[in-house]
Amino acid sequence: MSSLKAIIYLHSLRTWRYKYSFINGAINVGLWIAIFILGALLFVPAEELPMTAPYIFWGIILWNVLSSSVWSVGGWTQFFLSLGMYEEHKLANTSVLKVISGRSITVLMDIVLITPVMYFLVTQITGGKVIFAVSPLYILMGFLGMFLMSLSYGLSLSALSLRMGVPGTLLDISNFFLLVMGGIAVPVESLPGPAKLLAIAIPFSHPAEIVRYGATGNPTYIPLHIELMIMWIYTAALLLLAYFLFRYVEDKYLRLYGPRAVGRM
Repeated sequence: MSSLKAIIYLHSLRTWRYKYSFINGAINVGLWIAIFILGALLFVPAEELPMTAPYIFWGIILWNVLSSSVWSVGGWTQFFLSLGMYEEHKLANTSVLKVISGRSITVLMDIVLITPVMYFLVTQITGGKVIFAVSPLYILMGFLGMFLMSLSYGLSLSALSLRMGVPGTLLDISNFFLLVMGGIAVPVESLPGPAKLLAIAIPFSHPAEIVRYGATGNPTYIPLHIELMIMWIYTAALLLLAYFLFRYVEDKYLRLYGPRAVGRM
């Protein structure tokens, strides 16, 4: 318990000390994706704009959860290694997986910061209500599923960073691909034929579908009860993958070669 308190304190203190950089980064990322999504509104008839508000808002927020997890967890690992903190924590008999998982605090702070900004921006542009809240419980479940999946993805990238480093350009490309084809920005039903199958195969589409259902009441592409089951199965699978990947890298590789502090910081 004492190590957990120390980890929470570490990441909370670090986020506070770098607060201006944190605020700048969070808003920049949010606005970056907002430019792409809101730009598409130029082709939407004016009378339909209010109906698009919840889809746009939740698309931006959910993608921001994913993007923030990738960079604040997976991308941050290179910084962690470069400062020599890996060795320091191992000498202190502290789980590196727990330390890096603590970056979820930064991710949550990022979401808390960007949500009101996006709420104001989307409502002002569309003139619609962002949260219809047909079922807040489904919004909460979908958001939790997206958060845990994204954290698992970030931890898996972190484990790979310990082994070989993960180029920042690759993270940018994968994030953009998941936004467009992963059923995050738009409902799966709206995607062209073959893209629907691809979106269903990508884990992040399922919590996004559930959040959209909770916000608007529009049916999910897959029946809702099956959608929930698939989401939790994917969530458990990704958490287990991240855990065992971390264990494998630390037990099999790092004992022989040590961590690699390479790649983009």
